[in-house]
Amino acid sequence: MVNHWLNIKQRLTPNYCLLCQQRLDSKEQSGLCDSCLLDLPWLTSACVKCALPLKSVRGESLICGHCQKQPPVFSQTHALFHYQFPIDRLVSRLKFHQQLRYAKALGQLLCDHIRFQYQNQPLPDLLFPVPLHRKRLRERGFNQAQEIARVCSKELGIALRSDLCKRQKNTAHQPGLTARERRNNLKQAFTCQALKPGCRIALVDDVMTTGTTMNELTRCLLKAGCEEVHLWCIARAHYQ
Repeated sequence: MVNHWLNIKQRLTPNYCLLCQQRLDSKEQSGLCDSCLLDLPWLTSACVKCALPLKSVRGESLICGHCQKQPPVFSQTHALFHYQFPIDRLVSRLKFHQQLRYAKALGQLLCDHIRFQYQNQPLPDLLFPVPLHRKRLRERGFNQAQEIARVCSKELGIALRSDLCKRQKNTAHQPGLTARERRNNLKQAFTCQALKPGCRIALVDDVMTTGTTMNELTRCLLKAGCEEVHLWCIARAHYQ
């Protein structure tokens, strides 16, 4: 009911920039004015495997040292921004203040990025938002990853399947945990149904920190029959 009234309010509210509150022109469809878009912390150079920010180096396929030593099980990662101001503020407003219009704005920006990145390769067959445990879903009222994935599904014409895997373990919050603690925290956290062999899936989330959650979820999807998993996220945290 709360989300229902929020959505009605958002449709009746004039179209203003989500950051500076400037009135938007009809051509500015992302929810942000041109000036604010230019000032966002775009991630322009990153590891193709995990999207860890790297120093600008000429070349198309950069792989960070960590992925060279210990490759993740997912194939590639596409992230739009560094996880810093004001993106951290937009994500926080979406997750904790039920500002669903932020999911639409961020999702549209992610779609533009994905269209560019996939010019020379086919898009995945399915989109799957990183799931929340049912207890956390009840507390929050919605899954922010699913709201972003819903926009991507509509814009890119890819089927959205939020039922592929379930988070069966209500894990502790990951921030502040060491890499080993994160891995232990996520052991047997997910369960997946059998998938059509050979399918390619894009995992969608808001923020990627270490990639531990994505890696564990990818293992589960591959074991269920998926051939390849790509990661799509709004922002990449500076963590290694």
